[in-house]
Amino acid sequence: MWGVRVWVVAGGFAVAVSAFAPVVTVRPPAALRRPPPSSTVVRSYPADSLARVAVSRDVFRSMRRAASVAYDPQRAAAPVEASQAPKPVLALLGIVAGAEATAVIEGLPGTEGPRVVRVGDVVSGVRLAQIAVDHVRRSGWTQSGCSK
Repeated sequence: MWGVRVWVVAGGFAVAVSAFAPVVTVRPPAALRRPPPSSTVVRSYPADSLARVAVSRDVFRSMRRAASVAYDPQRAAAPVEASQAPKPVLALLGIVAGAEATAVIEGLPGTEGPRVVRVGDVVSGVRLAQIAVDHVRRSGWTQSGCSK
């Protein structure tokens, strides 16, 4: 039993020493630096020059240059001339290829909804000149051709 007591006391002593012994050496912190004297403080940057740089390099544009046309809210708010008739929007809904190709077009003047047309058909002054696999060519109207 004697041997067991010695081992228990030695183990307790080792635990006590390891609990209070430092694992690493700690150096005291260096003296705190004082702020520089007020005579060496940099003066504030002029804000107007920052604004000039921001405007000259327009950070919101990919080319980093100002727009070639200045924004004019009065021009954007100007009403559209009433003498101009609105041009209808043509939409090519589908093409059926074959021996006699046909196309389904919506927005032809004088028609309601989509209309099935073939090469040579004339609808309100619009003549279909060609129906290809991916587009339709027309003639006799001032709006650009309709294509899909």
